[in-house]
Amino acid sequence: MPPTKLKSIILHIDMNSYFASVEQQANPFLRGRPVGVCAYLSDNGCIIASSIEAKEVGIKVGLRVKDARAIDPDIVIIQNDPAKYRSTTKKIFSILNRYTDDIEPYSIDEAFLDLTGHVKNLNEAHQKAQEIQTSIKRDVGEWLGASVGISFTRFLAKLASDCTGPNSILLLPKRKLAEFYESIELTDIWGINTRMEVRLNHLGIYTPTDLHDYPVANLMQSLGKMGYHFWANLNGVELTGLQKPSTPKSIGHSYCLPRKTSDNSYHRKILMKLCEKTGRRLRHNKLEARGLGLYWRYIQGGYSTHKTLPYPINDSAKIFGEVMKLFHQNYQRYPITMLAVSVFRLQPPSGQLALFPTENKIETPDLVKALDQINNVYGEHSIFWGTMWDTTKNSPDRIGFRKTVASKWDSSQELQVVSE
Repeated sequence: MPPTKLKSIILHIDMNSYFASVEQQANPFLRGRPVGVCAYLSDNGCIIASSIEAKEVGIKVGLRVKDARAIDPDIVIIQNDPAKYRSTTKKIFSILNRYTDDIEPYSIDEAFLDLTGHVKNLNEAHQKAQEIQTSIKRDVGEWLGASVGISFTRFLAKLASDCTGPNSILLLPKRKLAEFYESIELTDIWGINTRMEVRLNHLGIYTPTDLHDYPVANLMQSLGKMGYHFWANLNGVELTGLQKPSTPKSIGHSYCLPRKTSDNSYHRKILMKLCEKTGRRLRHNKLEARGLGLYWRYIQGGYSTHKTLPYPINDSAKIFGEVMKLFHQNYQRYPITMLAVSVFRLQPPSGQLALFPTENKIETPDLVKALDQINNVYGEHSIFWGTMWDTTKNSPDRIGFRKTVASKWDSSQELQVVSE
């Protein structure tokens, strides 16, 4: 008789009001008060994280600062501090790695853990979840809470954590699914927004139970592959499993300018910083690029261009040189609102030198290596190219959402184009 396959036990952890809670942990005077974290402190700045206290009075992510103050004049608005959040996340992931090496970081404040083989059942997984919550409060910060969902698929574990309260744990075994679906709305389901809800309503689907019971063939006929995904997820079919970090196919960064401008000297500084961040990630991943792309957006629309390089590069200065060639060849002097740089056709370093010295793919490897080592030890942009002077003020650090990163948290492995 073949051995019985052990049923998966997946845990999803989601830190509560993360950026705001980290700020409250760092400053005790903010605890118990409504706090909004923003990229910009102006009235038109956008709330990217709100504390539990702010959420209780209706201040949600995406609200403008002036609207948040209209709801609660006492709200404390704080500019985000990415270095602080990354440092805190690194400590949290060091705790998670005590329980399993099979981890999928879903964003800076979320992760999936596969506890299959590490625990015997869901009740034991519940005990581990309590230990994790306690360890985070003890070893990282007492003001940091986490919601935890535990089930037998990745989707159901996240759905459970999404539907439980702050610093709570929700077990979702198969026998409880029907009861659970009766207690939630369609839009509580991961992946269903109000527009999708309308489409489902047109099919006669108004509740999660309706979606669970709907004939899968009919769903696929109406919604295609997405219809099957909805049905499979709600019926406990694991579609993906935990996603392991893989070699990226492209790497890039973008930045939304706080004001539209046609000032080329300003564009140049921003592009240099984007190229440096892109180059840093290439070198960290031990990759070189044979292609690069440039995109900008302005009021009239957007423009994108790309080129294939005659030799692979990962030197930030060389990336910048090629990007500026593309920029000068194509820019029409319209005021720009967003800039993006990306590299593609990635490959491991070949070690092969170009035929002519002027085409050497990395002319200053020792200098580049020294710059990276200094920034690794003393923090990003402790030392930088002169072209980047004053970009900390003009292009402050930002954290993108839903990044894919290494299981032992390392922000330099953030993949794909990240909105700044």
